Amino acid sequence: MFKYLFYFLITLSSTFINAQNDLDAIRYSRTGVNGTSRFVAMGGAFGALGADLSCAANNPAGLALYKKRDICFGFGIKSTHNQGIVNGKTSTVDAAKFVYNNFGISHIWQSANDKDGRHIVAFTNTQIQNFNNSTRFSSYTNSTSIAQDMLNSAGKNYPTDLNKSYERLAFNVYVLDTFNGKYFSWVDLKRTVLQTRNIVTSGHVNELNFSYAYSYKDKYYIGGSIGAPRITYTSTTTHSEADDKDSMRVTVTSPTTFSTTYSGGLPSGYYPDKLGFNSLAYTEYFSTSGSGINLKLGGVVRLNDYVRVGFHYHTPTLLYNLRDIYYNTMISTFDKDKTNILQTKYPADGGYFNYKIITPSKFGVSTAFIIKKLCAIDLDYELINYNNAQLSSSNISDFAGVNAVIRHKYTYASNVRAGAEFNVKPVMIRAGYNMQGSPFGNAFTGSFVRQTVSIGLGFRTQTDVYFDIVYYRNFSNEDYYMFTTIDQKARINYNNSMLAVTVGKKF
Repeated sequence: MFKYLFYFLITLSSTFINAQNDLDAIRYSRTGVNGTSRFVAMGGAFGALGADLSCAANNPAGLALYKKRDICFGFGIKSTHNQGIVNGKTSTVDAAKFVYNNFGISHIWQSANDKDGRHIVAFTNTQIQNFNNSTRFSSYTNSTSIAQDMLNSAGKNYPTDLNKSYERLAFNVYVLDTFNGKYFSWVDLKRTVLQTRNIVTSGHVNELNFSYAYSYKDKYYIGGSIGAPRITYTSTTTHSEADDKDSMRVTVTSPTTFSTTYSGGLPSGYYPDKLGFNSLAYTEYFSTSGSGINLKLGGVVRLNDYVRVGFHYHTPTLLYNLRDIYYNTMISTFDKDKTNILQTKYPADGGYFNYKIITPSKFGVSTAFIIKKLCAIDLDYELINYNNAQLSSSNISDFAGVNAVIRHKYTYASNVRAGAEFNVKPVMIRAGYNMQGSPFGNAFTGSFVRQTVSIGLGFRTQTDVYFDIVYYRNFSNEDYYMFTTIDQKARINYNNSMLAVTVGKKF
């Protein structure tokens, strides 16, 4: 288990070096707690409760519990308060952004052959994932410069054989150099440098669902949705280092001699013309866009007036026409002229790659308890096998290795949702909890487990216009390895919150 976790973290720290990898598949397989404010306030626990437009993206059979038509729109403000911890130093990033949550409309009509039967069709557009996030690491560090990692990666390769997205960029801007056939770094690897890494992601997955549900004798409910997710995702990671204490100096004493503060000096006989390292910045950028298709099926049974049970199944989602646009850049400055910025980029005009992802299927069961019109409680359990995710392209061999990694690294995970709604006229009070298990199997505690707690209020007017509000907090933590050849472990504490509203009308 530890071995797979370590490999996962190594991949996390070098996503762009290895282009498309297992993280792409896992990223789009883990949906969030999004939908109407009522749905979110109850932790997404609506598998057996139903009668909410968010059911279309979860258990579409819940739509069959509607007895009136419905239309609604929701939005909110998402705030992030993330912490990056490295070398005992904590850096915090605070940000806020407007978020679209959902739109939906349903239509209902009685069955011509069964007076107790109802047909429901619905169209919804739900943001099932939001990728807006920012994290920063910053500290003084010894012997863990990115230049050391690049030097290790360079090994004994010829300059023409260096990784063009990584250490070759360092060579192009003199962060790495050669003398007598050996690589050395203009960053003094035994000195302290101010090291900062910023990770900024943005984008979302908005899923259209075209749904049909049927109520038989107001006791048995079935439904299905054809889902069409649309993905936009952008990631920018910038790693910078600076000799802010000016500990790396070179002083020319004659046309052919110099003195230096570099520990161990510089290569004998090597004449420097840059007068010491000042700063560097290495940036990895990529964006992904594409669309997909899936099918969701579900059922709900009303056992009596107090208890309902439900089940749902989501087929694998085929994400097709995915297109990555990417590039890596590096800049450096030296003491001789700090305004002279050396810079390089690969690919020079940016690169792109087309591929597909298949995310795993899901299966869930649920139970709801209704106490007259005073209280409703719903409990959902969902199982997902992350090692069924896979990538593919027109060339079968492109992802054979990545898919093998997915099959060996990941396993089954559990998702648990619980929600309660209390009718305290004229207000509905709601609370919820959502636990999304780690792709490595951990549940409730541990790295990569996501937990969300939520509270909300609902108001309905005599004209059946309703107004729902929710506040939730989502928190998780992850280990993060800064480099591939240096054991510098960091930690990310994610802490996101949202204040959202939904306005709708039953008619």
